[in-house]
Amino acid sequence: MNLNLPAQIRTIWSSTRYDTPELTRFARPKSVTEARRGLVAMSIVIMAILVVKSLFYVHFALDPMYLYTSAVLVLLALNMVFSSRAVKDPNALHLLGITLLVVSGSAFILLAHYQQAFHPMLFASVAMLFIVVPMMSWGLGEALAVTLLIYLMFTYSTVDARFDFTEQSLWTLQFLMVGAGMVSLLLVGRNVKLRKHDISAQHELVVAHDRILDLSNRDPLTGAWNRRYFDLEFDEFLARCRKNQHQVQFMLLDIDDFKVINDVCGHEDGDRILQRIGRAFTGVLDDNARLVRMGGDEFAVIFADLDPKVVATRATKLFRELNADGKCPEIVDASLSIGVASVPPDFEVGYRQLYKQADLALYRAKSLKDANPAQPNIVVSELQDPDDVLVSTQTLWNKGGRLVNASGKVVSIVKDSDPPAE
Repeated sequence: MNLNLPAQIRTIWSSTRYDTPELTRFARPKSVTEARRGLVAMSIVIMAILVVKSLFYVHFALDPMYLYTSAVLVLLALNMVFSSRAVKDPNALHLLGITLLVVSGSAFILLAHYQQAFHPMLFASVAMLFIVVPMMSWGLGEALAVTLLIYLMFTYSTVDARFDFTEQSLWTLQFLMVGAGMVSLLLVGRNVKLRKHDISAQHELVVAHDRILDLSNRDPLTGAWNRRYFDLEFDEFLARCRKNQHQVQFMLLDIDDFKVINDVCGHEDGDRILQRIGRAFTGVLDDNARLVRMGGDEFAVIFADLDPKVVATRATKLFRELNADGKCPEIVDASLSIGVASVPPDFEVGYRQLYKQADLALYRAKSLKDANPAQPNIVVSELQDPDDVLVSTQTLWNKGGRLVNASGKVVSIVKDSDPPAE
């Protein structure tokens, strides 16, 4: 079995870097949480051990300096617990953990020099520093750095001391540090590997869930959103528009004489026409807009702060360009009728009212398609008075829709009294 040791080391070297930027971004919040929990747990364990040691110091009537040192380190560990709440960067939390261990190690070194001997309790303190290292969520690189730093501090301070520690104490210290350090590093490496595997599995599940959810909300033929998604998304989209003070545009469109296209050119060409609608409108809308296939050849588009005439003109132009190479004349000449309900952001209006207004506007546009063959033929129903909502299911909001052709000019005004076309 090929272990590929260099690759394994690269994987566990850092706890915050992953193979892909997407996975790194996904893991960052979890890395912050785990680093904070690790720092708090390590600080609490250190405080508990120091408190127990202080009881031994008092029981055996040791030098008060032991007790004072423990008290200072307890306060430092307590400060780390509270400081961790305000830190939101995993690397900064790792640095706080290193600081706690290094300061604690320095305090134990000073105690040894003060007493000119290594008390058994100091050996226990040194072992404690290495034992708590795996409690942090850092990678092998950070763990190796802190263990080497502690090891070098103790080794250099004992070799360079102005007095001689006993040989037995020095060798015991070396054995203790090397053994505890190796075990800690092995545990850190194992923890990082398991943690990264767990986060990678979570990321794969989230991606798979999002993909399945996206597929369930998409129309398989055109790639547009489906009616189910639209019903769930509409209220949230409307709330965002109101929050940002954006004019809401709800557009309904369908293909003129679509049944004739299917009957003459075939259903395959009819499907291509539907797909080209998706491509045309997706190509002119921004990321905040939504194109929805409502059913059959009817589509809805909801967007904000864009001129519906401009959107319709550009999309229809692209739609005709996509159909230009069609072999069937009905495809080349395929046209759209478009109705729009336009609502100011501060007006309260529901989905059903918007849909009904756009549907009325679409009906008016289709009734005049023969008289105005230039496309796009679009009727815009503008809500100008909140009271109009009360009668929105009977009349157009602007007391007669504006019919606009491909040049953007108003070519006809449809009065409320005009009878609808049969």
